[in-house]
Amino acid sequence: MPPDVWNSGIGSDMMKNIIFNPNVYRFLYSVDRLFPDNQVEKSVLDCGAGGKIPPLGLLHKLGFDTCGIDILDEQIEMVRRFEEEHDVDLNIQKADMTEIPFDDESFGYVYSQNSIFHLTKYDTAKAMHEMKRVLRPQGFLYVNFLSVKDEGYGEGEEVGPGEWRALEHGESTVHSYYGDGEPDQYFADTRIILREKRILDSRNHNRKMVYIEYIARKA
Repeated sequence: MPPDVWNSGIGSDMMKNIIFNPNVYRFLYSVDRLFPDNQVEKSVLDCGAGGKIPPLGLLHKLGFDTCGIDILDEQIEMVRRFEEEHDVDLNIQKADMTEIPFDDESFGYVYSQNSIFHLTKYDTAKAMHEMKRVLRPQGFLYVNFLSVKDEGYGEGEEVGPGEWRALEHGESTVHSYYGDGEPDQYFADTRIILREKRILDSRNHNRKMVYIEYIARKA
């Protein structure tokens, strides 16, 4: 996207004062910086698209055709309220990222933030296959994983290698954790253009959270 987008304050409408998660900014900026002549279609699917401040809000503002899926009704309802408040349609539907309801090569970008690590590693492999399936050739994928250095690692009941079941927001939830480079296995048929470990001292979760972020490009 053109550099003036990053200098414009993201426009002057009612969304201008919203602070979106920095992950989506890093994704777009990294693609823009590394591939200044990128001509990939500006269509995006967000897998795990729910929440009070959906990343698709920013992507919509920047001119993307947006779609999103989430499996939780309460997360989708929060997006609905965001859409009503800001008079946008982000095209959210209820669906499972292990069975994405779109045709092959439907999107230029696929984005998944803080979602895939709520799956077992078996289901993570299925979800990654699906995200790559719906991505166009030369399209870009962002996804982040939990590191074994995260302070939540080892909490609760161990249900598999690197998989722990613990309470999250009062519900029993699986969390999968990865060593450095371990998620590379999911990107064998793409080009990894960024792999980065990030540490977040989260006041909301009252613990240090450690993520492994990936940006990849489909062949």
